[in-house]
Amino acid sequence: MFTAKERTLLTSPYFRLIRQTDDFFEVQSRCTKHCWIVQKLSYDRYPVRIYHKHTKGTAYYHRHGHASTVSSAVRQIKSHDVWQLNGRRAMA
Repeated sequence: MFTAKERTLLTSPYFRLIRQTDDFFEVQSRCTKHCWIVQKLSYDRYPVRIYHKHTKGTAYYHRHGHASTVSSAVRQIKSHDVWQLNGRRAMA
């Protein structure tokens, strides 16, 4: 279900791969150690769902948002990391 380019984005050195299936990738950001699930659907207006949790030990993910492409989802994750590393303040 994921293209070769999408798999490359999600297995880049920016992330540590936790788990991979046909429908989703579970990755951990090397910058913040936050965990993410990027799920690809075929039946939705926004076919990529993004789930998030702050630590690997947290039991459940919460829905963080959605995107129209995996590339957009990766940009959202990286943007969230910048926000997190900036003390949860918007960049000026």
